[in-house]
Amino acid sequence: MDALWFYVISLVLSITILYGISLMSQVKTAVNGNKLSAMATALAVLVTLVYNEIFSESLAIIIILACMLIGAFIGLSLSKKVQMIQMPELVALLNGIGGAASAFVAGAAMFTAVTSFEATTGVLALIIGSLTLTGSIVAAGKLSKKIDGRPVIWNNHEFLTTVPIILLGAIVVATMVVDLPVTIILLISIALSGFLGVAFSIRVGGADMPITISLLNSLSGVAGAIAGMAIGNILLVAVGGIVGSSGLLLTQIMCKSMNSSLLTILQGKTSVAGKKTKVEPVVKESVTSEVKQVLEEKKVSAGDILKNAKKVFIVPGYGMALAQAQHLVKQLADTLEKQGTEVKYVIHPVAGRMPGHMNVLLAEADVDYEQLYEMDDVNDEFRECDACVVVGANDVLNPAAREAEGTPIYGMPILNVDKSKHIIFCNYDTSAGYAGVDNPLYSREEGVSLLLGDAAETLQNLLHDVKSIKAEEKSSSNVEHSAGAVLKGAKKVFIVPGYGMALAQAQHLVKQLADTLEKQGTEVKYVIHPVAGRMPGHMNVLLAEADVDYEQLYEMDDVNDEFRECDACVVVGANDVLNPAAREAEGTPIYGMPILNVDKSKHIIFCNYDTSAGYAGVDNPLYSREEGVSLLLGDAAETLQNLLHDVKSIKAEEKSSSNVEHSAGAVLKGAKKVFIVPGYGMALAQAQHLVKQLADTLEKQGTEVKYVIHPVAGRMPGHMNVLLAEADVDYEQLYEMDDVNDEFSECDACVVVGANDVLNPAAREAEGTPIYGMPILNVDKSKHIIFCNYDTSAGYAGVDNPLYSREEGVSLLLGDAAETLQNLLDDVKSIKAEEKPETSVETSAAKVLKDAKKVFIAPGYGMALAQAQHLVKQLADTLEKQGTEVKYVIHPVAGRMPGHMNVLLAEADVDYEQLYEMDDVNDEFSECDACVVVGANDVLNPAAREAEGTPIYGMPILNVDKSKHIIFCNYDTSAGYAGVDNPLYSREEGVSLLLGDAAETLQKLLDELK
Repeated sequence: MDALWFYVISLVLSITILYGISLMSQVKTAVNGNKLSAMATALAVLVTLVYNEIFSESLAIIIILACMLIGAFIGLSLSKKVQMIQMPELVALLNGIGGAASAFVAGAAMFTAVTSFEATTGVLALIIGSLTLTGSIVAAGKLSKKIDGRPVIWNNHEFLTTVPIILLGAIVVATMVVDLPVTIILLISIALSGFLGVAFSIRVGGADMPITISLLNSLSGVAGAIAGMAIGNILLVAVGGIVGSSGLLLTQIMCKSMNSSLLTILQGKTSVAGKKTKVEPVVKESVTSEVKQVLEEKKVSAGDILKNAKKVFIVPGYGMALAQAQHLVKQLADTLEKQGTEVKYVIHPVAGRMPGHMNVLLAEADVDYEQLYEMDDVNDEFRECDACVVVGANDVLNPAAREAEGTPIYGMPILNVDKSKHIIFCNYDTSAGYAGVDNPLYSREEGVSLLLGDAAETLQNLLHDVKSIKAEEKSSSNVEHSAGAVLKGAKKVFIVPGYGMALAQAQHLVKQLADTLEKQGTEVKYVIHPVAGRMPGHMNVLLAEADVDYEQLYEMDDVNDEFRECDACVVVGANDVLNPAAREAEGTPIYGMPILNVDKSKHIIFCNYDTSAGYAGVDNPLYSREEGVSLLLGDAAETLQNLLHDVKSIKAEEKSSSNVEHSAGAVLKGAKKVFIVPGYGMALAQAQHLVKQLADTLEKQGTEVKYVIHPVAGRMPGHMNVLLAEADVDYEQLYEMDDVNDEFSECDACVVVGANDVLNPAAREAEGTPIYGMPILNVDKSKHIIFCNYDTSAGYAGVDNPLYSREEGVSLLLGDAAETLQNLLDDVKSIKAEEKPETSVETSAAKVLKDAKKVFIAPGYGMALAQAQHLVKQLADTLEKQGTEVKYVIHPVAGRMPGHMNVLLAEADVDYEQLYEMDDVNDEFSECDACVVVGANDVLNPAAREAEGTPIYGMPILNVDKSKHIIFCNYDTSAGYAGVDNPLYSREEGVSLLLGDAAETLQKLLDELK
């Protein structure tokens, strides 16, 4: 290729890349801009290979193409595997790879340099490229939390960064005037610049990473441009210069938005790794005493605020990214807009962990770019908005940036969220942000709602709150027409499945709903639209998977005229295929398409994700129909489960009220002898540990418990025995059928966990059935049977079990066995708790902690299993805010490796100064008002002092038993790994047992405390 043509093509490609980057500044054109720049870059590589006649070198071109294919494969793999939340660290790594590529080119150029200019630019590109690589790796580590996200400042950090800069500058100058040995210079330059990259990146806080990434992006471009000079490639110089300058411009813009200099940020002065800065709360004085009195009389919920709001701002932050809550944010906005509220998303320039982080996440949730507003555009409007919903943001709206001189964020421009009439925080907790400065808005008395915890959960609750308020505003006459009530009274029901059923994998629940309706005598038909789903016969395949008979599947043409006769139509994830706009709205994409006559049904129950338009983009008027429509929005699996529960609960309410006294929990509470019959359903639900807990609870109240095993229960010989042994059930408690079958008539209750055919009385009575003549367990002889089975379907033999429909002496706890057993356990314990005198309420765990002046926290392996360290930290922070002194006390062998607890608590940002070894504070337990034990047992078991001959006798333990009150957040009261019972569990006074998953019990304790 002629040099002139190469220069002309280089100019065109450079302008194309520059134009592509400019397109990326607008959301609507960003994707096309990205594609255009990528295509131009690929052409630039091809042009370079042609210009340098590489294609004539067969070995070289094979190596180059092989490397390009490997790189393309890695890139495509990352594009599919990397989740959106991991995008910041991926961008950081890609910057590092760009720097590394430039460093390789520069290193090669140093060995072939002829002039001092080539040698000097080669060294300079090598230095910047290596610095970019190591700096990007550290940045990626901080963003992925593999490295502490807080600023890490070494001793003599300034000196350690200044010396490499001076030495590298000297090397560059020396290369210009002296002929130095290339290999030595190359190795020294890589070592010094690599260290410098680590040194400057490690001291930047996690919240300042967007600016750091932008700078590293700029440096990767600069390195490429200088490497282009070293090898005399004008195209590489131009493209590298474009990347470098655009990155530098973005860095300057972001620094301006932070009202801080780049040097200050790189020195880690905008984030604090040490103690938090306390800021006095700011309270609006404009609220009159009359308003205060009204608020005291009736607290207004966040849902009420949003329901009545005319203008709402949504402020997303990094917490939204962590919780992957962008879709729920969009749902909340859609719900508010449907009620006529104006909604705006307000984005702070440095929100998130990379430039444009929030924009990308919200675009993923199909938020229109017109709804995204920059800080400067709407900051003055906050005082006009009725409510501001903050989702995982802190520093970018902290008023301390205006008022608290001397804090790291003082002077930083922030969103005027504090000017809003009401602020709703959907933040994880009220801890200080990355800058380490407390946010006074958290403690503001008026105009603030704190919905703390995982943003996905709090937003879901908030959505439910808003929708339930809306539902309550409908006339009370609608109560009689709830979805469950409609189905309960229906004689004919049509079920219309769609792609949403496939997404939610809800076909089995659809089948359960149909079975439940058929059992009450309802005629059920599944109606399939020809194009429902994503392939021909999609719905048929899914429903066949759930064992729906093909005779129940009807094509549209066969039953479309019958919709007007059906009492109810349940729509599961379908939209366009039943949208009446296809008949009425000329000019729309679906006009003229044959649709299901769902709108002719007497009542329509939508189990759809939301009320958005379908794939054709046409709104469905059925969603806003005033009468004859029930909207059960959300994940179809959840809404169907709720609908099933609704239908069954209505059925249950129709039974005589006398049955109330005979709940499953009450039966077990009064039982003297209980048999437990496990089956394959226990294996599927992995519920053996809960079965063991139930048995332990019953034995503690003096009940005799036996596990009765049928020879063919499960899927292999001894299946049940193995599972129960895994849950530490003694073999002496396992009984074969022949040994105890005659005793069923004597037992007060039999708990069946996922078993069916092995106890079906049809095996004795129903001649001609597959199980007739098979020996079965005499469960039907029990005084009361409690079924913890998934449903009342026939077992594998296909024979209905008459016990399910027995009028008396049967309790059906249907659903996942793990859940029903947990509910049964809670029921038994609650009945036990009700029998205690009411005065015990005053000594609840939360009350003890509320009054405590000194609290010790003793973590154990159970905390690790439940991953509850963040909740432990939240509990400690809550206590410290009320003035309580808190210490974490660590036993030397707590956990499964040395320092296990220390590592977990450090991950939750617990200061090392708060971690105390056993020997340092063991004598202080007698002074502490409460000790919270989180998943620890043997390390505090007093048997180690008193019970000679036990495995732990003589082992030094934490003096937890000396505390005034002990709060156990343990899974259960079983013996620990040493197999020695802990007498503290049965101590009458000064002990609170909060049993179950530590994460759940701690959350409940936190909620009660707050």
